[in-house]
Amino acid sequence: MSDPGSDPRYPFGFDLGPHPRTLQLIWFSFLMVGQAGLALFLLTLFFSKSLAPRLPVFYNFVLLSFFGTPVYLILFYTGEFMNTRPPYAQCLVQAVMKHGIDPAFILSSLLLVIETWKSLVRGPRERTHSPSRGWIMLALPYLNFLLFAIPAALIGLYFPDEVSHGGHSFFCTIVNDTFGAILSLEVALIAIGTLICQVAIWTVLWKRRKVTRTMGVPSSLDTSQIVRISFFNVWETIGCESIIQ
Repeated sequence: MSDPGSDPRYPFGFDLGPHPRTLQLIWFSFLMVGQAGLALFLLTLFFSKSLAPRLPVFYNFVLLSFFGTPVYLILFYTGEFMNTRPPYAQCLVQAVMKHGIDPAFILSSLLLVIETWKSLVRGPRERTHSPSRGWIMLALPYLNFLLFAIPAALIGLYFPDEVSHGGHSFFCTIVNDTFGAILSLEVALIAIGTLICQVAIWTVLWKRRKVTRTMGVPSSLDTSQIVRISFFNVWETIGCESIIQ
């Protein structure tokens, strides 16, 4: 594993300000709260009989969000988060899982936006897709997980020095220029696709809102709701891109 170096300006070898332990504990606390909230949300979705059925890709999106939080907590659970050189096995497992779950999650986000857009265009008409298409849509994020997790594992096994818990991060990663460039390219393409679909959703909603106004019928979505939906998707895409970098 790479040596983060020692600098008296950075306590414990971390480039996280004067209180790296406190900062990391705050970050981990947010993750654990999010993990608990997602667990309750999933239980509500699966067992509540009063909620309207959602798109299958929505359940997949929430499930991958839930699976992603423990990945970033591995070093916290093992008590090695203040060690810039944690045990190799722990660091490798976290790096492999991280580089798999990130692209899986952002692809599930794209698929959710695509299916939401298609549902809006289709309206109340029943779906005509075959069951196999639905299963493919659900499986794609997990295939994308393997597409990056397997190379990350191979790089980490053959080149242990490229498994790193850098002083500026909360987790272990694979430090490999080629691998990082390929991953960043895919994330960028998915982000562009997500934004394009988001614009398409916004356009459909805006046109329908104009029609309902013309007819004097109240719209189910007002401008503030449309803006909030758009902001969430843009912020989510930026967040995934920054974490993967």
